[in-house]
Amino acid sequence: MLLYKLFLFCYPKIAKLLGFFNLKAKQWTIGQEKVWEEIEAHQKKLAGHPIIWIHAASYGEFEQGLPIIEAIKLQFPKYKIWLTFFSPSGYLHRKNDPAVDVVTYLPFDGPANAKAFIDNVNPKLIVFIKYEFWYYYLSQAKSNNIPTILASAIFRPNQIFFKWYGGFYRNMLGLFTRVLVQSKEDYNLIAPIITNKKIFITGDTRFDRVLQTAQEESTIDWMSLLSNHHKIIAGSTWNEDEILLSKTTAHFTQLNWIIVPHHVDAKNIEACKSRFPKSITLSQLLENNIQQTKPIVLIIDRIGLLRMLYKYAFLSYVGGGFSSDGIHNVIEPAAFGNPVIWGPNDIKYNEAIGLRTELGGYLIKNESELVMHLNELIQNSNLHDQIGQNARNYVMMNAGATQKTMNELVKYLEA
Repeated sequence: MLLYKLFLFCYPKIAKLLGFFNLKAKQWTIGQEKVWEEIEAHQKKLAGHPIIWIHAASYGEFEQGLPIIEAIKLQFPKYKIWLTFFSPSGYLHRKNDPAVDVVTYLPFDGPANAKAFIDNVNPKLIVFIKYEFWYYYLSQAKSNNIPTILASAIFRPNQIFFKWYGGFYRNMLGLFTRVLVQSKEDYNLIAPIITNKKIFITGDTRFDRVLQTAQEESTIDWMSLLSNHHKIIAGSTWNEDEILLSKTTAHFTQLNWIIVPHHVDAKNIEACKSRFPKSITLSQLLENNIQQTKPIVLIIDRIGLLRMLYKYAFLSYVGGGFSSDGIHNVIEPAAFGNPVIWGPNDIKYNEAIGLRTELGGYLIKNESELVMHLNELIQNSNLHDQIGQNARNYVMMNAGATQKTMNELVKYLEA
């Protein structure tokens, strides 16, 4: 408890100092300074309506929670959804999202903030997506007899819950009314530390989300400007990925390479362009509006396109696997029936391990392995199609988590 209080005391001060050098820290600090003004305005707007509060740490957790939000809206339309984020990447990209009624930052944890927020919002149900555990919010909810659900949760043996010194965090986990986990392995990890009457295996709602995206009819008009050569989509790339890919493109000039950096700010796009000297950006392509007759390296300098780009891929490369951040969403391209390739840092990502176990994708360690797999998939169309089908089958066999989650949520909602 003492360490948790020390963390709460230090974090805002450190973030404010980092804000002089780090944009994300600055955005978070500014957001926290304005959060109560936002909350008051939104509270007046939703006065008289029953509210469900859903918390997502960042953009990725929102994507995981979106199928739940849409299911609640469909089945219980009288409820309003109040969505909170901890990270600026979630809040700034989704603050006007039509799927929810209100989007704000979550005021930083503490007894006064937790009481004030819950008293203002007065939610009938609270849903935290995947992780983030805020002691005072959970304690206040329990004191107010508000049910709390941890949805699509995932646990690993090295987490603090399972350390000898993790008693405070084990107690915090026990404050949830229900813990909905992704797998039997997650269940077995936490069953010894909280009552198993609280734990239910419901799966990962991201599988439902990516299948929903893959079934949408939307198209990207500017794709017609590219040549008819195969397209490799490299999504959410970091420096290490781009260095690897820049070497690989030299071996495969007969392919269109579409690079989607994880960050698309001007500085990062310029850095990406420097690694691919013959590349053009999407903005340049659209400005010139010229039909390409030869393959090109195209750098996407706009946000929000990656999800639908995978639809056009011959093969997808998912970034992050060569960095400490770890790989990004491999099941997003898999849902389109793409063979998927990613870097070696996937040990914490069950979906990547599952995808390669089901022979729907490849983990690579270096340039030569990437070249090898590209060659075999280009030269063997039957192998390419089979790997792609394996990828889609893996996503489909793991779908259904949204309905299983709703089966638990409905116990706390009135029609």
